[in-house]
Amino acid sequence: MTFVVTSTLIAVLAGCNAGTADAGGGKGKTIGLVRFSGSDVYANSALDAIAAYGKSKGWKITEVDANGSVDSANTALTNLATKGVDAIAISVFPTEALASGVASAQSAGIPVANWGGGLGPGVPIAADVSVGEPMAKRVVDDLGGKGALLALGYRPGLPCQRREKALDDAVKKTDIKLDAQQVTIPGQVESADKATQAWAQAHPKGGKLAVWSCFDDPATGAVAALQQLGRSDVRTYGLNGTAEALSLVKAGKLTATEWIDGPSQGREIAKLMEKYWAAPKDFKPVEIDGNYKIIDKSNVDGFLADHPELRK
Repeated sequence: MTFVVTSTLIAVLAGCNAGTADAGGGKGKTIGLVRFSGSDVYANSALDAIAAYGKSKGWKITEVDANGSVDSANTALTNLATKGVDAIAISVFPTEALASGVASAQSAGIPVANWGGGLGPGVPIAADVSVGEPMAKRVVDDLGGKGALLALGYRPGLPCQRREKALDDAVKKTDIKLDAQQVTIPGQVESADKATQAWAQAHPKGGKLAVWSCFDDPATGAVAALQQLGRSDVRTYGLNGTAEALSLVKAGKLTATEWIDGPSQGREIAKLMEKYWAAPKDFKPVEIDGNYKIIDKSNVDGFLADHPELRK
């Protein structure tokens, strides 16, 4: 079953100046895209959707890869503001960590949209991609409220922060022993592999064991580590529903992933940019949610039939 979360309007100040709106709703505009990391497939799918929508409307697209560095992201925002783009979309970094870059855009009258990073002054458009509670519940239910769990997180990213909190809240009510490790970006697959190997060697077979990853890339590293150790007794979970993760679910190597429709959120962000340009002073800040679905061995074939773009 697919659940749809209704978009929620957040009543905070937009913090943006009037910008350079035109009556055409965006024709001839230039959009700056600041990618969290070139290796983050899922986050890039959302920004790719913004770019595709923009190109269909005749927008010019300027892209920057922050390589997981918040300093690079702030610099990119400042540089794009200096170049005079008409809007900027960034992914994953918490808005509160982008104060200097967003301030540059705000002073230039340029709205910033943050996919996954939350609203704030100068950021009137955002998408919440955390949706961590359903998978947290699934993990706890599968373990029966006991056993040992390795959580692979990434604190610099707001989606992972929210997802880790959802997992912590779910585990607190149980007898599950939780060990948390942070992955690095770039290198999320490799760091997850190493952390999982060390944890698995300290937790021999017997009892209920699982590895949860706050996004799919570390989950693939966890699966690789367990395969190297010949461990088929450890459940594994990811979030985002990337093609790689879905192929592992289909092969029976990843227990489950949670697909979240990032590309649809990206298209919605692009449409909200048009709405902003049409009437900047009247625009109300909005953080959109999206569709999600937990995918496991029982429904992966049907899901891939409905989403051929996610087949490997």
